[in-house]
Amino acid sequence: MTGAPGGPTDRPLPAELARLLHDLRGPLNSAVMHLEVLKRTVAGDPTADESLRTVLQQLARLSDMLPVALGVAALEAQLPRAHDLKRLAEQARAVRGLATVTLGAGDWPRVSGDDALLVLAIGELLANAVEATPAAAPPPEVTATLGPDGRAALVVRDHGAGLRTTNPKLLIRLLQSTKPGHRGLGLVTVERVVRQHGGTLEFESLPDGARVTLRLPTAP
Repeated sequence: MTGAPGGPTDRPLPAELARLLHDLRGPLNSAVMHLEVLKRTVAGDPTADESLRTVLQQLARLSDMLPVALGVAALEAQLPRAHDLKRLAEQARAVRGLATVTLGAGDWPRVSGDDALLVLAIGELLANAVEATPAAAPPPEVTATLGPDGRAALVVRDHGAGLRTTNPKLLIRLLQSTKPGHRGLGLVTVERVVRQHGGTLEFESLPDGARVTLRLPTAP
C-alpha cells in the first residue's frame, strides 16, 4: 500500500507523535552523515565498504519505517457504535474503487466499533484480494455470518495463487511485501484495527486461492 485512500499514511500524525518522529530522526541523520565520512576513509577496502553500504541501507530503511510505524500506532478507535457490517463493506468497496468485489446476499450481522477504522481495515482486505486475483479468475467475494462464538465473521475469499504462509507473524510485517510497488502496510493496518476492536484475524490458503476471516464483536 502506498498512501491508498483513507490509509494511515494519509492521516497527519498527532502532535506528540510528530515531535517524537522529529526527535528520532535527529540521531539517525547524524549517524548517516558520519557513516558517509567513514565510507570515504575506507575506500579500497571491499569488506569495510560492503559493511558500510549495508549499514547505510538499513538506516535508510529504518528512516522509512519510523513514520509508517507511528502512523499505524496512531490509529485509535473512537467511541464504539453499532454498525451494519454490510454497509461498512459497501463503503470500503466504494472508497477503494473495487467494484469487482461481490458481496454476499442475505442479512449480515451488526458490529460494534469505529466505522472509519473498520472501513479502512475491510478496504485493505478487499484490495489485497483484488490484487491477488488473476484476470481470468472469478472476482473476490465477501460474506458475513454470525459465528458459533457469538462474534461476527467477515470472510474475504479470493481465487488467486494462495498464501505463501498462514503464520500471522510472517505475513504481517511492516514494509515487507512480495508484491512489486507495495510497502507491506495493509495487513499491519488491519491487525492494528482488529486489536483495537477486540477481534481476530485468520488466514487460510486454499487450492484455488485464499480466505481471510475477520472476527469482530457484534453490536449489543
